[in-house]
Amino acid sequence: MRNAELALAPLRRWVAVTFAGCAVIALAYVPPRGAMASGPRSFTAQLPELTPARQRVQALADEWRNADGAVRLLEDRQHVRGLLASHENDRSGRPTVLVRGAEDSPAAVRYIEAALDTAWHALGLGETKVRVAVVIELARPPNVADRPKPADLAAYLAPDSTDRTTCIALLPAGPYWTRFLLGKLEARSAGFGGFPRWLQAGLGPCAFYAAYGTPAKPVRRWLAARNWDLALYLGSRGIAGERFTSLDLLGDSRHSWHWDNVYSFPPATVACLAGRSSGCRAAVLEGSDAASPAAGPQIVRPERRWWRVQRLLPGERYLSDVAREVGRERFQGFWASSLPVDTALAAALKQPVGRWTAQWERRFIAPIPLGPAPPWGATAVALLLGAVAVLAMMLTASRRQVR
Repeated sequence: MRNAELALAPLRRWVAVTFAGCAVIALAYVPPRGAMASGPRSFTAQLPELTPARQRVQALADEWRNADGAVRLLEDRQHVRGLLASHENDRSGRPTVLVRGAEDSPAAVRYIEAALDTAWHALGLGETKVRVAVVIELARPPNVADRPKPADLAAYLAPDSTDRTTCIALLPAGPYWTRFLLGKLEARSAGFGGFPRWLQAGLGPCAFYAAYGTPAKPVRRWLAARNWDLALYLGSRGIAGERFTSLDLLGDSRHSWHWDNVYSFPPATVACLAGRSSGCRAAVLEGSDAASPAAGPQIVRPERRWWRVQRLLPGERYLSDVAREVGRERFQGFWASSLPVDTALAAALKQPVGRWTAQWERRFIAPIPLGPAPPWGATAVALLLGAVAVLAMMLTASRRQVR
C-alpha cells in the first residue's frame, strides 16, 4: 500500500501543475462573464442594412448621376472646343477655366483663374500637346425635387477618338469652397494648402495627359482597369500637405481599428506594406493584362472613399514619384511604350518593379509585422509555465527512488 501511494505521488503533482497552468491561461485570456474581449470600435459601427427596394432606388440614382455627369462633361467638351477655336493664337498653355454658378461674381472667376495659373506652374507645366479644361461647379441648392442630387465628386473626361487633344476635369467646389469663392467665408488654409493646392490636386489624370501626352495602349488599359489609382496626383508633395498621403487616413497603428482597415485591403497590398517585393509587384501590376476599355467616352470617376479601394498605398502619387525618380526622358519612354507594362516599367526603373516599389514603400511606412505575434504578456506566461513544468520534472526525478 505504501509503495502504491509513493508511485501515485508524482502523478498527483503533474495533475496539480496541469490544472494550475490551465487556471493561469484562463485568467489571462478568458474575459469575465458579460465583458467584451476588446474595447468598443467607434470607427467600425455597422449601418442598418438597406431594404431591397431602397437598394434598387440607390442603384437607379447612381446610374442617373453617372449618365448626367457624362452628358455634362460632353457638353463641356463642346463648349471648350468653341473657346479654343476663338483663341487659336494663345500659346500660354494655361488651362481653360469654366465656372458654373458664378455668373454674378466675376471676381470669383478671376480668382479661380489666378489660382489655377499658380497651381499649373507649381506642377512645372507650360504649353502642352493635350489641352486641359477645368470646370468648377459651385454648389447650388437643389431646385428639382423629382431628380437625384447630382454627383459631388470630381470626374475626368480623357481624350478619345472624338477629341484627342483635350482633357476635361470637372471639380464640384462643394459648400465650403463655394462660400469662400463667393466671399462669404474666410478659408482656413492651414493643413490644406489653400484653394490653389485644392485645384492642383484636382487636376488628377488630366495633369498626366498635359505633362506626358496620351499614354500608349498597354499603359492606358492598365490605368483604366485600376481607375487611375496610381496617377491621381502629379505634385511632388502629398495630396493636401507636405507629407500627407492616403496612408495617414488609416490612423494610428496603436488602435485596433487601424489594423481592421489595413487588413481590409487585398493580400498583395498588405504584403507590400510588410515590405515583401512580390506583394508590391502584384499590387502595382494588377490590371496590366486587362482588355481594352469599351468604346465611347473615357470617363474617370474616383471613388468617394478612394483611399479604401487602392491596391497600393499611397498609390495616388506612385507614378508621380516614379517620374521624378527616373527623369522625364525615361518616364516618357515608359508612358509611350507598346511593350507590356511590367517590361516597360522595369526598363524605366532599371530594376524589377517589386524591388523598387518595396523600397519606395519604406519611405512612407516601416514594414508592418505579418504572421503570428503573441503579446508580451502571453509570451511571459508561456515561458513561466514552461519553467514551472521543467522545474517540477527535475524535482520529481531527483526524489524518485528505486525500491
